[in-house]
Amino acid sequence: MKKPSDMNGLRVRHLDLSPHGDKYLLIDPLGISEPVLVAPELLFLMSLMDGTRNEEAIRKEFERRTGLSLPEEVLREAVENLNRNYMLLNETFYSKLRSLKESMLKKGIREPFHAGEAYPKEPEALTKLLESSLSSEDKESPIGILVPHMDMRVAIDTYGKVYGRLNVKPETVVILGVSHYPHETPFSACPLDLQTPLGKLEVDREVIESLREKFDYDIFHDILSYQREHSIEFQSLFVKLLFPEAKVVPLIVSYGDEGLLKGIADKIASSLGYKEALIISSVDMSHVGKKFGDPSSYDPSSRDREYIGYLSELDSIGAFNLLKKDNNITRIDGQFTNFVFTELIKTLGAKEGKEIDYQLYYEEPTDSIVSYAGMSFS
Repeated sequence: MKKPSDMNGLRVRHLDLSPHGDKYLLIDPLGISEPVLVAPELLFLMSLMDGTRNEEAIRKEFERRTGLSLPEEVLREAVENLNRNYMLLNETFYSKLRSLKESMLKKGIREPFHAGEAYPKEPEALTKLLESSLSSEDKESPIGILVPHMDMRVAIDTYGKVYGRLNVKPETVVILGVSHYPHETPFSACPLDLQTPLGKLEVDREVIESLREKFDYDIFHDILSYQREHSIEFQSLFVKLLFPEAKVVPLIVSYGDEGLLKGIADKIASSLGYKEALIISSVDMSHVGKKFGDPSSYDPSSRDREYIGYLSELDSIGAFNLLKKDNNITRIDGQFTNFVFTELIKTLGAKEGKEIDYQLYYEEPTDSIVSYAGMSFS
């Protein structure tokens, strides 16, 4: 992330935007800034704050494009309000960011964010939900599993079909998630214990510290992205239920080329040493339809099946290149995570994978589809 000294002018941070009547709702993915409703005029003004203009240049550009006068005091008030709400990339924001990171790391625990919404926050109700989902089919002892991070209220049966087959007693469980929030580094680790309604899931500090020493950047840099990350949180519930004594290694893979991703997998394998480990890839499949920018929804299952076929053969290069060649047209969000996952489990001895379940979820109000699968690798 560029520091203020690297910029020529005012710059607005990355914020999520959604229409709200005749205004727009701005939401900070990191949860630092408070959500605010803004008029289209202010939104346009903010679009001019791209780091290339100071206040005087912003005023002139606003007036040139709109034909409207923008008084100096009006712009100054808008800038001050944005600054107070940490929406500008400047020292005010960076100071707040440092403070929040330090506080989170010092606390030592990642609190559950989705309890009471995506799943029950009461231990008894959550235990009943998880246990009732577990499949009674033949047991297996895989090295790795692929599980959705789809809303548990939608995909609980698929979660249960995968976790219900497990006959393993891991010492350490590695959860490989994806980044749903701003992530600056290609790979990160969460060194915090994971609090769940079923109790605390202790992080494997030995593995985490070993990993940290192997990278030339701080793998804790993106720690705030873990606050709301459901691809980690949802898996932690089943891990705590099934393996209460196991330790966990929460990781996020956000981007990278084949060489970088292979290196990440090698570093994880080396850090695990001889521990009995279960590796989890927490990913969904395709995201298509109006919600994701398509003209309409369509069935992505043929694409998913081709991708799953490569994963079943542990062909990380084939799977990666399938998505790379057309810029991941159906938006399979496991593109980078699954490359690390397949390379890691191959190193740990896996030979093949098999599909356990595959589903499509259609969201009618947005005419959109999200697909998800469950797989086992031995």
